[in-house]
Amino acid sequence: MTDNHDRSDRTEPAAHAPGQVSRRTVVGFGAAAAVGAATAGALDLAAAPAASAATPEGTAAQAAAAPAVALAFSDPTGLYPLSGGAAEAAPALLVVFNPATALSGSIAWSVAPRGGDPVASGTAGFTAAAGTQSTTTIPLGSFGPDYYAVTATVTAASGTQLLGQTVGFGVIRPPVEGRRPGSAFGLGIRAESDTALTRQIAQRIGVKWTRGVIAVQPDTVCPAPGVFWQQAQIDAARAEIADWHDHGIEPLGFINYNMSWNVQPDANGKPLLVYQNRPKDLAAHAEMVYHAIAPLQDLVPNWEIWNEPWVHGWAWKTGDAQDYRDMCKLIWDRVKPDFPDVNLIGGGSVTYNRDIVYAQGSKDTGYIDGSVNHAYGYPDPTQYAMTKTQIRMDRKGSRTKGRAGQWQTELGTAESTSFTDVPAAQAPYGVARTVAPTYLLHMLAGAEEDSPIRIFWFSLSYDKTYSGVEFNIYDYATKTPRPAVVAYSAMTSLLEDAKLESELYPDAKSTWGFLFRGADGKGRAALYADQLYDGTEEHQSAGHTGTLTLDGARGVRVYDYLGRQLADGSSAEVTLPLRPWEVLYFDSDLTPAALKTLLTRGACFAYDTPLRISPLSFVKPLDATSAIEVRVENTTPHPLDAQLRVTPPSGWQLSPAVSPSVRLAPGQARTLSFPVKAFAVSDSNRYPVGYEATVAGRPEAHQTGTQDVQVAYLPFRSITVGGSASQWNGVIPVTLTSTTAAGDTKSYAFQAAWDQSFLYVRAIVEDDVQLSHVPFGDNAYLFPFQADSIQLAFDAVADKTEDLLAGDPHYEKCLRSISHLYVATLATGNVSELHRQLAPGTNYQTYYPTNADLPTPLGPLDAAPGSGTEGRVLVSRDDTGQQTRYEIALAWSQLPELQAAVQAASPGTVTPATFAVQVTDAGTGGHGATYSTTATEPPTSGCYNFAPFWGTGAQFTGGRVDTRWGIGH
Repeated sequence: MTDNHDRSDRTEPAAHAPGQVSRRTVVGFGAAAAVGAATAGALDLAAAPAASAATPEGTAAQAAAAPAVALAFSDPTGLYPLSGGAAEAAPALLVVFNPATALSGSIAWSVAPRGGDPVASGTAGFTAAAGTQSTTTIPLGSFGPDYYAVTATVTAASGTQLLGQTVGFGVIRPPVEGRRPGSAFGLGIRAESDTALTRQIAQRIGVKWTRGVIAVQPDTVCPAPGVFWQQAQIDAARAEIADWHDHGIEPLGFINYNMSWNVQPDANGKPLLVYQNRPKDLAAHAEMVYHAIAPLQDLVPNWEIWNEPWVHGWAWKTGDAQDYRDMCKLIWDRVKPDFPDVNLIGGGSVTYNRDIVYAQGSKDTGYIDGSVNHAYGYPDPTQYAMTKTQIRMDRKGSRTKGRAGQWQTELGTAESTSFTDVPAAQAPYGVARTVAPTYLLHMLAGAEEDSPIRIFWFSLSYDKTYSGVEFNIYDYATKTPRPAVVAYSAMTSLLEDAKLESELYPDAKSTWGFLFRGADGKGRAALYADQLYDGTEEHQSAGHTGTLTLDGARGVRVYDYLGRQLADGSSAEVTLPLRPWEVLYFDSDLTPAALKTLLTRGACFAYDTPLRISPLSFVKPLDATSAIEVRVENTTPHPLDAQLRVTPPSGWQLSPAVSPSVRLAPGQARTLSFPVKAFAVSDSNRYPVGYEATVAGRPEAHQTGTQDVQVAYLPFRSITVGGSASQWNGVIPVTLTSTTAAGDTKSYAFQAAWDQSFLYVRAIVEDDVQLSHVPFGDNAYLFPFQADSIQLAFDAVADKTEDLLAGDPHYEKCLRSISHLYVATLATGNVSELHRQLAPGTNYQTYYPTNADLPTPLGPLDAAPGSGTEGRVLVSRDDTGQQTRYEIALAWSQLPELQAAVQAASPGTVTPATFAVQVTDAGTGGHGATYSTTATEPPTSGCYNFAPFWGTGAQFTGGRVDTRWGIGH
């Protein structure tokens, strides 16, 4: 995803085709909204004019240009670090007047922490002379660490309201001072902003890494072929780096795309901007990179060489994957002989690196020392899964085994795009809650794999707008911090000088715990309850909530996600609130081992919903041997005794309806069976199953709910693709619905069957407008899953040799991947296509034309409506009825592991299968992606699952595939 640092004269390109959707759109904004959408931008670190902070005095010209009334703080950053052991800070509000005519009146103000009720308020008078800047200073009181909103209303003596505004300030814990090259804590600091104040802010909140050196621009380094920068320009760059170092911050060197004279035109010969395409002369580009690095390598040893090689997308429009690998090798061969200690950082996302930098069998792979990922989006455990994959991939494919580590150079959430379904006042705190979990998930992967990792939240601009400003953690208009700034500070002040040693709760899906060893040898920790997908993944009520009680907590100080102290270490027992993504920090006098014992054996997690209860699909048609089966999982970090009562659909009878009490270890799931004595078949194949669960010793933990269960069954039946619809009579359909925020509802129905040759699937998809790509043969760069399509996902292989995470202790918690994925789509000209997206031998890659052939080829199968060695496919469109019909026959050669299980089964038995589907309704006004995995229950996070793989695995993109079906004999 692009960093969206753009020049002020850059024009936004038109919306891209579905094949050009960016990673930030897919992951940061949510996949359902992203299909068919587009984003564009470039990283331009050119210096921007500095802007000075408001001051009490000014010239008449300045006064004339300034607003008549404005608010500021006594510290222009709006941040008040505690120092000298002080427990509180004393901020003051500045009301700055620049009136054209004399004014007098009053200022009413109030201070509220976290958007809650005011804790301080008052009224002050003012008098302001005409044509002169003046300031009224209002002491606000003394406050401890937290984020505070100040609301001020300025009213003239005439009764006219001159200003009503809310601005924010933060009281923050002192940062860890000085340079820390091993730190994980980076930040995307904008070049447009006031340089001095931005660096002061970064220093105060504990930032230790920034991305890019403003003075290093390709056109500066190499303004013309064979012409390179001179000493004065080099000295300016070195001075900038020295200033960063003086603030305790390390710059990651960044090659900001290309020289303006060396950009490959588009396919029609049209000139493009520097970020939009590959370099025309790759050797000249490598020479520029060498001349950028050579005079600075003693100060900056790490260099990112391109921001996302989005092949045939917004940044590499006519270039291909081999071009990128060629560029990396040319840079390597030019730089490494003279500067072997310089680290070259490449790629753009974990899965793109797998597809391009490390493409299996391709020419000149792995010419980087470390890789880049852009993990925009909520702190779903898939971030941890992808980072672990990134590390293992670098170790396997990098020429230096990934010695430079992992560089998460862009990630984050935004108020206006990530928290659209909560009240506007809560959205800033939503962003703040996601800061620390995002860092901690990435840091855990690095710690467990013993690989350095640096993480750059996007982004910070003190006083200027820019493309991507929705991610700004400052309010550039008022020059005051948002809550995320304070959350970042709380995180760094408590975790900087500490080494992450282990995760405390590898089995508990509700809880993440991170044990650290401080520089003083004492134990520290961070802990949070996880969020659950509820259709938005925004509402705290959808996550794990409750309390944590610690027995033996004396000497343990506890702070919340905004730095407020919750326990001072004086009590042996403390009870703490648990809310989704709100990190608790523990700073102790204990050894790490003793703190671990306290947070595990000495901890009582009292979650409101400690169990995950999932009524399971019926894997055969209902009969006298049927049973309602319910999976009950203990999500907490300690054992539970649970009992379940089931309420069957109307007209049904169970015996018994209440289970015995069952003991569940942390993370353990058991399937409880309730035999059916009487049943009634539903024409809709939807059976509402109610449940009521109790936990021994926890009468308040009383969970109830109702979930629709469907029959998911493949009978033995031969089907002719394109034949009469009547041949599907009696095959029970599984249905999904998709409802937009506007209330528009679509229905999707799936039927499946099998015979000795094929596994058959028929899907009827309601869709107002068909969005199709040209056929694969006309443009192999257009991904089928980003047009209108369906995906068929299977987890059919126990031993996945290409799954880099298999066997990891967290595998069942959040790392599982599928084994097979197929995509059906209708190309223009009524061309039906069936693509192999994943199978053993495809290395979890996506198809690119210039990559080497894989042991199992990617791309279209040999499948036509009436013939094909690998299957049959017919996709037909009814524009009048606004419906698309998918008919697929997948040859068993595509699922040999499942075929073997089916053939080994005895007559009259049912072979279990793990199978799920995704419907993509692409284009403007489309419904986006709908997943069968989220249709009835919150999904479980995973790694590689539905395509696109650069947005896969998260709960809000379908999670992992674990839906059960039955294959009848």
